[in-house]
Amino acid sequence: MWFLLLCFQISAIQGFNVALRGSDSPCKGRLEVYDKKQWGLVCHYGWKKENGEVVCRSIGCGNLKHSDIEMTLYKNPPPPQQYLMDEVKCTSKEESLWECPYVSITKKGKCDESSFVAVECSGGVKLSLNLNRQRDTCAGVVEFTTDNGIIGVCNKNWDKSKANKICQELGCGDHHYIPKPGMFKGQQSKQNVLLNCVSDEKFSWQCMEWSDCQERASVICSNHRRFRLRDGSDACSGLVEEYSFENKSWDLQQTNVKPEVICTQLNCGSTGNFTKANGTNRLTCSDRVKLHNFTSECFGDVSIDVNGTNYGVCYSDQSREKMGAVVCRELGCGDIVRVKQGSSDSNGFLSNVDCQGDERSLWHCLAIRKKKQCLGTKVICSGSLDVRLRDGLGRCSGRVEVKWEGSWRSMGSDGNIMISDMVCQHLNCGESSNINRELFIEGEKERLEWLWNVRCRSSSAKLHECFDNTDLKPPRQIKKNIEIICKKEELKFFEGNSSCKGKVRIEKFDGTEPDWLPAKPVEENKKKATDICSAMQCGSLVSFETEQNTTYAKVTCSGSKRVTLQNPFGEKCWGMVKVCGDGKCGGVCSNTWRTNEDSKMICENVGCGNPIRAQLPLQINNLSATYRSVYCSEKVQNMNMCNFIPNENSTCEPLAQVICTDSIKAKLEDPRDKCAGKASLFYAGKWTPICQDSLDTNLKNVICKELLCGENINDQNDWTSHEESKSTGLSRIRCPASANSVSKCDLEEVSEKECIVGYLKCTEWERLLLYNKKSACSGPVYGLRNGKTQQVSSSGWGREEGQILCEYLKCGNYISHSNITKNTDEWWKKAYNCSGKKNIWGCESNDQPNQNQQQLNIQCDSKPPKILLSNNCTGEVLINKEHVCASQWDDGMSNKLCESLNCGKALHRWATESVKTNTWHFSCTGKETLMWQCGFRKDSCKKILSVACKDSVEFSSTEKCGGKLGIRYKGQWEYVCGKLTEADTKKVCDVLKCNDQELLDEEKIAKEIKVKIDCPENHYNIFQCMHHLKDDTCSYGPAEIKCEGYTPKGGNSSVGLILGLLGGVLGLLILFLMWTNRKRLLLALRHYRNKNGKDINPDVKEMDKMDTEDRDLSEGKELFLDNDDYEDVDSLMDKSGEEDENDRKRGSSGTEYDDIEEQASGISPSQTHHDEDLDVPLLPKRPENILDQDTYEVETEKQQYYDDVIPVEAAANENAGMTGTQSYENVDVDEGADSDLDAGLVADAVLVTTEVDVHPQAE
Repeated sequence: MWFLLLCFQISAIQGFNVALRGSDSPCKGRLEVYDKKQWGLVCHYGWKKENGEVVCRSIGCGNLKHSDIEMTLYKNPPPPQQYLMDEVKCTSKEESLWECPYVSITKKGKCDESSFVAVECSGGVKLSLNLNRQRDTCAGVVEFTTDNGIIGVCNKNWDKSKANKICQELGCGDHHYIPKPGMFKGQQSKQNVLLNCVSDEKFSWQCMEWSDCQERASVICSNHRRFRLRDGSDACSGLVEEYSFENKSWDLQQTNVKPEVICTQLNCGSTGNFTKANGTNRLTCSDRVKLHNFTSECFGDVSIDVNGTNYGVCYSDQSREKMGAVVCRELGCGDIVRVKQGSSDSNGFLSNVDCQGDERSLWHCLAIRKKKQCLGTKVICSGSLDVRLRDGLGRCSGRVEVKWEGSWRSMGSDGNIMISDMVCQHLNCGESSNINRELFIEGEKERLEWLWNVRCRSSSAKLHECFDNTDLKPPRQIKKNIEIICKKEELKFFEGNSSCKGKVRIEKFDGTEPDWLPAKPVEENKKKATDICSAMQCGSLVSFETEQNTTYAKVTCSGSKRVTLQNPFGEKCWGMVKVCGDGKCGGVCSNTWRTNEDSKMICENVGCGNPIRAQLPLQINNLSATYRSVYCSEKVQNMNMCNFIPNENSTCEPLAQVICTDSIKAKLEDPRDKCAGKASLFYAGKWTPICQDSLDTNLKNVICKELLCGENINDQNDWTSHEESKSTGLSRIRCPASANSVSKCDLEEVSEKECIVGYLKCTEWERLLLYNKKSACSGPVYGLRNGKTQQVSSSGWGREEGQILCEYLKCGNYISHSNITKNTDEWWKKAYNCSGKKNIWGCESNDQPNQNQQQLNIQCDSKPPKILLSNNCTGEVLINKEHVCASQWDDGMSNKLCESLNCGKALHRWATESVKTNTWHFSCTGKETLMWQCGFRKDSCKKILSVACKDSVEFSSTEKCGGKLGIRYKGQWEYVCGKLTEADTKKVCDVLKCNDQELLDEEKIAKEIKVKIDCPENHYNIFQCMHHLKDDTCSYGPAEIKCEGYTPKGGNSSVGLILGLLGGVLGLLILFLMWTNRKRLLLALRHYRNKNGKDINPDVKEMDKMDTEDRDLSEGKELFLDNDDYEDVDSLMDKSGEEDENDRKRGSSGTEYDDIEEQASGISPSQTHHDEDLDVPLLPKRPENILDQDTYEVETEKQQYYDDVIPVEAAANENAGMTGTQSYENVDVDEGADSDLDAGLVADAVLVTTEVDVHPQAE
């Protein structure tokens, strides 16, 4: 495949390797062909005009004009010596001569000497450069003009050799520069060609190959006349300058060039005119073009105004530095710093801008001039750069900031000392000095990006030379911006005790020893003293004189300077740093404030101990940021003597603040108690609670000592037991046992967290309270301290004191007070004066003896709300439908509550889990008579209080008037713990109301027994005998009672069970006896005595036989029947009418007769029925008129002997004498087993049924 492709390419090249040489035109001359790296002639043998037509057409020279052997013309330059073709035979249709048949000429076959073929074509070709549609120039688009139109040259494979050939062919010297395609405006071409020269072709046209390329080649030759305009009003007017390639300089050009040539070359229109002014020729072209000054600060997007329309310049990476240099120079903005992409521009016009660097205007640079949308070009010129040192002692020290693109930006510190030197030299401040501590504020990191990768090649570098690779990036947290103190900087301050008066000490940074401001020369140093007064915020200069016995100046300024700590409470040991000087006060930025040095100095200056690390709340910051930073010499011990640098803008945050240890103090807060309550610390400008887990014994004792309240006492009934809400508190406070103030504790690790606030009570705690069972807000006033109550004297009490006392008691407003005479020594040794005071403890004075023996009796106007139980005398404790918290509530408080509700004493209190946010909390001492005399407040709570008073109790039992005793006092029945005495049982029975009671369901009764009844020796009702077991357990089980009218539920269960078992055994015994004596029972029924009183006596022998049978049965002998069917024995009572009617219908005497089938041969014929007699009844039909008779039907078993069978006749005889009496005996005999098999065994049983009709005799 590659071989075929190679052959194709070779043939294509050969098709164009044909030239006409030796004349002044590429379209006529001797015919030469190129083969095997050499040019040769074509021999004339067999030559014909068709061959010439192919030649003219293949070289683009039109039609054939003449073609034949030539011997005299076209011999300059000399032709080749060799011939390459002979006997060419074309048809005129071929594209190239190489496609025609020909004969190669060998060394043996030579052509006639000087008899080569020559061809003259009709067409002509002229080479030119088109510069914006101007020809005959030495720069522009390469074009060939032919009879068929303009032919362009492809930019593909365009290089210096081809460009040189073009320039030389045109007589324009060598090539100077090859522009990018599209820079010049040429004429539209019909077709383009590639130039592929293979040897020493005279005309470039002889190198051409047809192509369909798009981009066309351009060239600027060395003989090209370059022009530019300067000192004009815009880019298209001014003095004309021409570039000399020989001298490589621009020279003024006179009027030997037409205006349109210059204007066209500079893209300033097609016409122009010269005007003379001051001996010079000034050209003004037809177009008006001006480069916009992007900003007044020499940076921004580049744009050009062309005849009133503004166009953008599209960004390109190529030649951007030269383009930027032209722009900065044209706008008078110095040197180029950076060229980068700008914003999007929908009206871009110049693209691929290619400047040589020496143009007077961007418009004169090469460029593709076509409207398009593109990204614009932003240029930063050195005129936009500046550098300064901020927040330093003066202009030669501070934090480096560079003005970049119109904004002052910090410069990231990369440790390049040459940057510091460059800055100091740029500011004329000498060299830079080393800095060993942070002196300057960081600046606003969050606002603008910093400049990074700033590199200076040398210490003498210019400012704009250090920003070649600069990046804009956000500030890094671990990096600082560059800070510089140049050696020419000076630190000045007053020496002595006055901040604005005395000798002026000058410390330098060039390594020399400190010095003082000299008195001479007077005028020069007096001016320096004036500047010092102003810089030190000391006002203006008042006096300048020479200090006695020295050569140094003594300076006095008009003002003074004072540094303090400001806070809303006017305290001196904490607050914002406030500097007042030169008639204005303000804060100091915290960026350079040093806690270890500056804060320590100010705490020592105000006598407040040492600084601590803490943050004050924002709301106390009401100062403006007047000063940026502070600089103190190591020689200065007073903050007033330091230098404070004014702030140029007021956006500095945060301001410097200092908290000294002596500002820390403690307090205890309780609604009623002094020296007790929630512990809080004044820390970091606010009162913050102390966490309960941080209140160890040492800290508690320290707080009590600081408040002069004695020592800590462990009160089990304090507020720490509350289930209250958490809040932000302080923890990790460490106090030594020897400390007497919290300011002496270790606060280095103090932190805040969510916690339960700690409560503290000291030995000196005290409380004021009223003692009145009828009213919570009026009565005699007592003081409680160390467990003792003492009367409060009325001495010194007035309306103001009474009002504060009523407010303290939460009893509203004061109404009046009176005196109660008391003859006692137990007096409260405190006097009260509330003038200007806000709380009752602030009204107290030192211990004073009582003089008037009169106790204070106060009356306030408040009526506290009622405290109720949700279900009369039991349930949740409610105050205005708000719950009461169970914490700190005790049994004494429950008793007071029940008593106030007339519900007796309290039986039990309990807590229910339920988070409430607004519940009542009470704190009682046990001395109160009413609940509202206790201390109280509101807070959240997790356990809600419920109380059951004894009068709420209900009794019941598991059985009527007795059984297990149950009690209900909090909504559920429980058992009472037993045993009860008789007297206790009687009292229970009295209140049980057993006639109307609802019995208890034992499955629903609580299993836990928590109440017992234990009556005291003297009491008057059972409710006074009840006691709650609390944490104890009942060791007796449920109590049982039996009251009058007690009815067991279904009898005694155990006795009933025993009786039931005995009855069952007795029944089984009776059944057994009846079974064993069933024969006798049958006989007894058979001989039932009749109504005349005559008894039927059974035969003694017959009875004996029955006994024998019973014995046989007990021995297991086989019975006559496996299953005996016994007919019921009818009583002698009258049957119902229905039964009589059925008997009459059957035609019998009331008994159904079963057929008896003869089973054994031992039965007499008289006892056997014959087959023919089966239809005949055995007994005569019972007369229907026999009404009054008794009938008995008896079944008997067949006996071994049949003596007991009474014959009918015997029965008749036996009944002889009974008038109208008939006796029938019906005997059924079942056939037994074969006699052989049953020998020796009991024979078959005989079922004998006897029906006896008994008729009573007539009286």
